[in-house]
Amino acid sequence: MARIKEETLQNMGRAQKAEDDDLEVDVTKSKKLAKHHHHEEEREEDGNDRKDTIKLLIALGAVLLIIAIFVILFFVLKQPKRVMTIDEMHQANMDGKLDPAEGYIYNGYSFINFGGVWYSQVKKNNTIYDVTFNFDPKNVENITVDGKLTSDFVKNKHIYVTFDPEGHYLQYVGVANYGLSRSLAWAFSYNMTAACTKNITKACETAGVVTCDDVDKAVVYFKEAEETKVILGDNCVTVQGAGPEIVRAKDRLLLRWYGMMD
Repeated sequence: MARIKEETLQNMGRAQKAEDDDLEVDVTKSKKLAKHHHHEEEREEDGNDRKDTIKLLIALGAVLLIIAIFVILFFVLKQPKRVMTIDEMHQANMDGKLDPAEGYIYNGYSFINFGGVWYSQVKKNNTIYDVTFNFDPKNVENITVDGKLTSDFVKNKHIYVTFDPEGHYLQYVGVANYGLSRSLAWAFSYNMTAACTKNITKACETAGVVTCDDVDKAVVYFKEAEETKVILGDNCVTVQGAGPEIVRAKDRLLLRWYGMMD
């Protein structure tokens, strides 16, 4: 009986030991699995952190790139452009590098727009002169020039510029008179004298009265009229128009005298 009890106890001990071994194995496996899962979670977290870091760096790079572009554009646009001289513009015009609004070639002459004024160059006695116009050739082509001057007009170095002191467009007459007188005095060495067609003001009394009827004088008459045209009449040139058309007719006359237009 005692022997049976002893065997029973031994069997129970072995069974308990086996259970303990199995439990130890299960615990070890659980620990290994837990450790493996922990490592997997750490790797996943590291991967997520790395992805977030990359996204952040890309976003920061894009922001910095945009800022850099704006800074570059700001400084580029703020840089003042060097303005070409009149001679440089003429050369660029001859090379075909100007926009038509800035300049073009007309009958072999270079015309450029500089500061709202049209410039060209004429050669007289081996000297190049810069001449100016309020209107370019293409804008005065439709103005007719009728008649013919006597040879004495061309030879005469003294020209009288006259106008009606009671006119309605005296400001335009003044602009036309200045442009014509300056050009003829500078490029052709003419002596220019202002006059009036009527003696009704102190200024006209001082300047004197001159009309196209004074056949012994070379006269340019700025006349206010509805039709814009230039009339060559022996000793007198009539430049006529209404308002700014008088200035346009003046440029048509100058372009003819310079030989740039017929």
